[in-house]
Amino acid sequence: MTTSLPSDFDPLAHFQQLYQQDADPWKVRQRCYEQRKRDILLASLPRQRYRSAFEPACGNGELTAALSHRAERLLASDLSAEAVALTRRRMLREAPSDAARVTIRQQHMPQEWPADAAFDLIVISEMAYYLDEPALLRLRQCCVDGLAAGGSLVMCHWRRPFADRRLNTDSVHTVFDATPGLHRLLRHSEDDFLLDVWSASADSVAQQEGLA
Repeated sequence: MTTSLPSDFDPLAHFQQLYQQDADPWKVRQRCYEQRKRDILLASLPRQRYRSAFEPACGNGELTAALSHRAERLLASDLSAEAVALTRRRMLREAPSDAARVTIRQQHMPQEWPADAAFDLIVISEMAYYLDEPALLRLRQCCVDGLAAGGSLVMCHWRRPFADRRLNTDSVHTVFDATPGLHRLLRHSEDDFLLDVWSASADSVAQQEGLA
């Protein structure tokens, strides 16, 4: 499940350097693949609106801006101070009417998970495979503890090999899929990425709206 990284690997320095060298290192604004993946994730959200959402590992804020249209309050965070600055500029430049409802912080996950917060939407995208197994289990517990009644947890991760990953994507999602109290509402599986949506409620989307 775990792959080896150099013993002196420093994730803070690594991601800070990435964003200093390129404001869009994975071309999330340009590539059709990234735009389509983002559209699928947004279309998979069980509700149209959320009271309080959390997006750790927000990167340069492309998904953050989209989520800000769906949440009354959104907390976005990233390990890299440069990514946090990029997200703030992105919100002020392209979504100024939503910026007041979005809080953006530099945080190291899962160590600095917001204490005593209850979110009805948590979105973890392209982040969990950077963790080792103990940190992944801690992240899972943070998600369970931080999910409001009936809230939704979304995970979306690239499946193919790359040098910086510590964990296999399918293994990461399997760990969450086996979590007591989380009920999978949706799985979207492609060769390139895996998307899962879990809920603290066992009701389907139609049942939540009283249609079934």
